Amino acid sequence: MFLFKPEPKLLAAEDALPGRDEPVLDNPQPHAVLGTPITGPWKEGQKSLIIAIGCFWGAEKMFWETEGVESTSVGYAGGTTPNPSYYEVCRGLTNHAEAVQITYDPQRVSLRDLVVKALEAHDPTQGFRQGNDVGTQYRSAFYPETEEERQEIQQLVDSYAGKLADAGFGATTTEVTLLSETDSGEYYLAEDEHQQYLYKVPNGYCPHHSTGVKCG
Repeated sequence: MFLFKPEPKLLAAEDALPGRDEPVLDNPQPHAVLGTPITGPWKEGQKSLIIAIGCFWGAEKMFWETEGVESTSVGYAGGTTPNPSYYEVCRGLTNHAEAVQITYDPQRVSLRDLVVKALEAHDPTQGFRQGNDVGTQYRSAFYPETEEERQEIQQLVDSYAGKLADAGFGATTTEVTLLSETDSGEYYLAEDEHQQYLYKVPNGYCPHHSTGVKCG
């Protein structure tokens, strides 16, 4: 007899775990690489963007190494459950994606540059997976703060979708939603062991799923 694992899918909001009142990371430490705070309030002029492009360990490292990025953290966004744990997210019981919050100086790096970097670093056509990483938590998504940012990101995603189609890839599944319009409306920091994971574990798991297709 053959056993087939069902395709991952998002839950109805009422079926997601109820979560908890307290954060799973209640005393966030400064960024292990940059030495900066990983939570707001941010300094005047700083902006932040939340992205989801698969496993958050490698995605965070890519952005903390980016010129103009002043802080990063990993966490959970886009779902229903308040203050979820990594275990709960990985079981597909929260509707959250593994996410990276990027805090940056827009005078040194643009929103466009960050979005292009994210798009080119993963495969936005894979739905609830990136390579061998399968689950709703690995979906492609952007959770900006303002409508102006949302529109700019959506235009970039739509343009890239055309380039991917021209290169023979399937339909792009990237979600672009204001963070405030997600079910929970919040970004939740992941546990301390996941913050700057590839600095703490230099040879840790770091998959790459770039399509090789350029945005520009």
